[in-house]
Amino acid sequence: MQRFSLYIRYKCRLSILEPTQWPQSVIFSSFRRHRSGGGAASRWEGPRKSFAKHSPRDIHGENKTWVAKPAPSEKTDSKRLSIKPQNIAEVFQSGINQWSESRPLHQRLCTFGIPSEEIRPLLQAFVSAVQQGQLSTPEGFEKYGLIRFSQDMSSSQYLSETDVIYSTILFTWASDPAHESALAQATISSSTIATIQLLAQAADRSYPAEEFPMARKMHRKIIMHVGPTNSGKTHHALRALAASKTGVYAGPLRLLAYEIWERLNLGQIVPLGVEEELVSKAVEIHSTLDMVAPSAKKLGNPKYARACNMVTGEEQKIVEDNAGLLSCTVEMLSPEELYDVAVIDEIQMISDEQRGDAWTSAVLGVRAREVHLCGELTAVPLIRELLKETGDELIVREYQRLTPLAVEEQSLDGDFGRVRKGDCIVTFSRSNIFAIKRLVEEKTGLRCAVVYGKLPPEIRSEQAAFFNDPDSGYDVIIGSDAIGMGLNLKIRRIIFEAVSKWDGTTDRFLSVSQVKQIAGRAGRYGLHGNEEPGGFATTMCAPDLPFLRKTLDIPPNPLQYARMGPKKESFTMLANVLPPGSSTLTVHEAHAYIARLPPAYRYTMSSNTLMRKMCDFIDTRGRSLTVADRLLHLMAPIPWREDAILEVIAKFIRMYSEDIHVDLLVALAGTQFMPTMLRVETQMAARLPPPANPRTLEVLEGLHKIVVLYIWMSFRNAVAYSNHKDITELKGRVEVALEWTLRGMSNKVAFGTPERPRRSSPRSMPYQPNSNSQESRSLSA
Repeated sequence: MQRFSLYIRYKCRLSILEPTQWPQSVIFSSFRRHRSGGGAASRWEGPRKSFAKHSPRDIHGENKTWVAKPAPSEKTDSKRLSIKPQNIAEVFQSGINQWSESRPLHQRLCTFGIPSEEIRPLLQAFVSAVQQGQLSTPEGFEKYGLIRFSQDMSSSQYLSETDVIYSTILFTWASDPAHESALAQATISSSTIATIQLLAQAADRSYPAEEFPMARKMHRKIIMHVGPTNSGKTHHALRALAASKTGVYAGPLRLLAYEIWERLNLGQIVPLGVEEELVSKAVEIHSTLDMVAPSAKKLGNPKYARACNMVTGEEQKIVEDNAGLLSCTVEMLSPEELYDVAVIDEIQMISDEQRGDAWTSAVLGVRAREVHLCGELTAVPLIRELLKETGDELIVREYQRLTPLAVEEQSLDGDFGRVRKGDCIVTFSRSNIFAIKRLVEEKTGLRCAVVYGKLPPEIRSEQAAFFNDPDSGYDVIIGSDAIGMGLNLKIRRIIFEAVSKWDGTTDRFLSVSQVKQIAGRAGRYGLHGNEEPGGFATTMCAPDLPFLRKTLDIPPNPLQYARMGPKKESFTMLANVLPPGSSTLTVHEAHAYIARLPPAYRYTMSSNTLMRKMCDFIDTRGRSLTVADRLLHLMAPIPWREDAILEVIAKFIRMYSEDIHVDLLVALAGTQFMPTMLRVETQMAARLPPPANPRTLEVLEGLHKIVVLYIWMSFRNAVAYSNHKDITELKGRVEVALEWTLRGMSNKVAFGTPERPRRSSPRSMPYQPNSNSQESRSLSA
């Protein structure tokens, strides 16, 4: 009975419901499943495994305490780890002593080139100035950016934000010529003072907008199209692009860039200014045929066709040398080209920890007379603040969802036999995707397509086309949160198998934005013919349903800040100022711990939980790489969690360092990648049925990543990565083999069943997939 009480208290603590709100049926049914290890035969019967074996681990392998993030609610979602502005000075001064005594700080200053014997005098002089209130004046608040103490610090995963703020204030203060005499009195040598000033100058990011002088010579018109998923916001922006003489589309995914490229060339986007009845007809045609069978996708109106090229990090499609339009991924957007219209999609990603700096550069630097920003309403206050630096005109157009979205009254209660045609089941583990596929096909006889982040964009697009085509035989789609971006799917109902996912550190509940983005894919406007418009959302298990219902009712919090990342110029300058032989991690961290940011707290540096591993790998395997080459490898699409692929990348680096020539086939020698590929091609040639072999699929996915990386490098260093044509052909072969292998992952798949819940999981569910697995951590990359 005591065990029962502890279990119920644990469930109630993590649930968005208070204990008194828990229905007795839910409490006792959950406890029975917890005690007995499962429910009815229709539910998953996973193998019993110890909790210790599957506890979360950090990058060094030690067991870590599982910390569950509270479920979002009006109360918890608004609770931020921040300081009220009126208390900043007091907190700043009271915390300075503890910060200045920390060992990591002293070690960091040594790596930055501050002599060890001068670190303590330097910090003592700084502490004295802070405690005397010299930095807490109204002028100091602006100069040192003390207002940053009031920003939300609850989402940082890699750098301690308070540590960063104190450190940047230290360098801003110590590099000020007005304080040279105070430092000299503290026995700080002139050479150390000069080093501090050079470091601060090299890392300075005080005026991000001024880093794009060509854009600052223009007065741009910025139009924000904001609203929920399925509100038509991007459609209106694309019509303006189709009507322009010169223009560019920049999106987050190669799949999206490809889709826009194809639609513009086929005339599927009606230009702005065309009569409304023609627009309605075109929208109907596109909505019905978008992402369906390849033959249907060729339809379009030649009258509206526009020559458009495509450039992504891994691929270029040149239709005409002088084509007026370009479709690209946001990282490939040039700040030098002049356009009439630019469309920047998914603008809310400007706050993304890893890629947000690309959106920041796009917003501040794109040279377009008219810039259309498409995304969530949460981005409006942040963009408004950023544009105060540029002087551009801002117009906000808000859209409402075109079709209703309703949460169903009941969950599926773990019964996969209740899945029906048009459903999409969302889970966050690759192995779970195929386990669910097997169960659904066994229980319902429906055939399932799959979509997840590790699949190449071409295969994802094909799987989506199968699901959308009513004659393909694929009635259900199962995927990760990859379905939440970049695919137009004929989903009638979204089913959340899970309401939490691994974030690289712990298992956390989905954010309000993530839930809305995924659930909003149901009931896509115009994709359901004569059926009643609208979509539905539910969960696989009853205890998760209140979470879904409540989260969808919560308005997401406005974005707090835009991300900034190292630039090639600052990376090189810092590497030259830092002590000779400084590690790549030291150069990267210098940007965060030294850079002076704008006084307002609307900017912060990008971060990555894998940065230490990335930098250590580059330094260990590429000691002879130049500074520019080190930065290039940090930016490259390398799957840092996959050790088998990293061994191939290590050969790339060695061949480049020794011969300035990288041979992909030589690098693949001795691995399982090419033998697996050739074996699959032999089986295909023999017209054998595709095997239900998950390992084969994993190996082919890895090979595709390696090939894509080679092509990515070939666009940036064509001399060393010179075999572009042959490798592009190999990429096509791998995709054919992947598609064929994927067909075999049906009801005979040997993926087993998901694992049982860990006690410390935040999920209030009767079963728990293995969300701590290596594959699920990078599932939506």
